[in-house]
Amino acid sequence: MTGGVLAANNISAIGKEVKTGNSLLAQAPTKSQTIALPIALPDFADISLKGGESLSGRVIKVDAQGQTLTIQRSSKTRSIPLGKIEKVLFKNGAVAYTSNGRQIIRGERKRPTGKPVTWNGVPLDTFKIKNPAKGEAEVKLAPPVVSSAGLLGIQSVAKDRQYVVDQIQFDPQKRTMTIQATPY
Repeated sequence: MTGGVLAANNISAIGKEVKTGNSLLAQAPTKSQTIALPIALPDFADISLKGGESLSGRVIKVDAQGQTLTIQRSSKTRSIPLGKIEKVLFKNGAVAYTSNGRQIIRGERKRPTGKPVTWNGVPLDTFKIKNPAKGEAEVKLAPPVVSSAGLLGIQSVAKDRQYVVDQIQFDPQKRTMTIQATPY
């Protein structure tokens, strides 16, 4: 029944004959289905480099043009070429902030967490760190990275929860990244 209702509402929205009380579907864009999703980066990351070396610090910038990741530790910053990074892992116990300023401790058991999600093939230029000091970032998601139905699900979860990044991996040749996040 729900699938039929959704299909009918989508047809109405596409045909511009919107006669539904469901404002979410009635206002859904028909051509460009992109959402700008606020995400939180915990304050401390372990960066595993190809070859076995590792670094740690706060991720403060991802430069899509220069293909670098910049981290900060104490008052020193360091830029690392994306091609040298195996993965960026945010550990349990790291502090993250929601878009409304609420503090989250990643992995804290008192908070209800959702199922981790993985977004593969996210273009580097669709990821922006808005406030490095608080780890406030934004990723623009759209098909084919996330299906249209998946976008609706993400928006539904994000209404009252914050996606906190668990891990990031980069593919510099394709100019993309994979983000694993958990809603808190």
